Amino acid sequence: MDNINIIDTSKELRYVEVYNKLFKMITEGSFPKNSRLPSEPELAKTLGVSRSTLRQALALLQDDGLIKNIRGKGNYITKENTTKKNGLEKIGHVIYKCLEHPISNVEFDFKIEPPSDYFTKILGKKSAATVVIDRWYNNNKEALAYTFTIIPIEVISNFKINLNNKEELIKFIEEEIYKECLSSKIHIKFSTTGNFITKGHPISCENQFYLIEESLYKSGEYPIAFNKHYIPIQYGNIEINSHNSIHNL
Repeated sequence: MDNINIIDTSKELRYVEVYNKLFKMITEGSFPKNSRLPSEPELAKTLGVSRSTLRQALALLQDDGLIKNIRGKGNYITKENTTKKNGLEKIGHVIYKCLEHPISNVEFDFKIEPPSDYFTKILGKKSAATVVIDRWYNNNKEALAYTFTIIPIEVISNFKINLNNKEELIKFIEEEIYKECLSSKIHIKFSTTGNFITKGHPISCENQFYLIEESLYKSGEYPIAFNKHYIPIQYGNIEINSHNSIHNL
């Protein structure tokens, strides 16, 4: 205990003062959600600080999820609604849980492929064939996220999905499969290959993505589907709401 140093915090750091001012303005609604902040030179002049001080404050606001910087466009307010959505701790569609922008339509394509070593490794066992599905999540003409899905053909057969009916297939992989599953396994990574694998549909001007690998299980040890979700970091937010279980002894 003798080695503890007490730091005098009576005089607040300048960038912290700027952070507090902007935090208050954002939380009180001076800047509406999704609106663009004034340019850095304009904001620095308004607040009477240097651009380096302002950038330190903006970096803290980004860390706290209140703003998001989009290269070439500026800083945008991303203040969350008071009504929280479920995080990744509950089974559900990852894109809709993590993407912070509205989706106007889902574009998809699929094909049937013979079993490969990669598919067998991912699914844990060899399948007679595999349905491979590409999905692009769009806001009007802009692609915001991408999902690569593999499903054993036996699962398609068991659920009586008609592959000639595209509406039936998309409803199954977007909604019904999550209702059927009893558990899932999620692995979160960072990737720089998001635009390389989207087959000519670039989803971001940046090259940094959340890569969320998701295995869905109905019963037993083998997944009925495997998804690779690519979400540009500037468009997404990953949230996990954890808690301790309380047991009466």
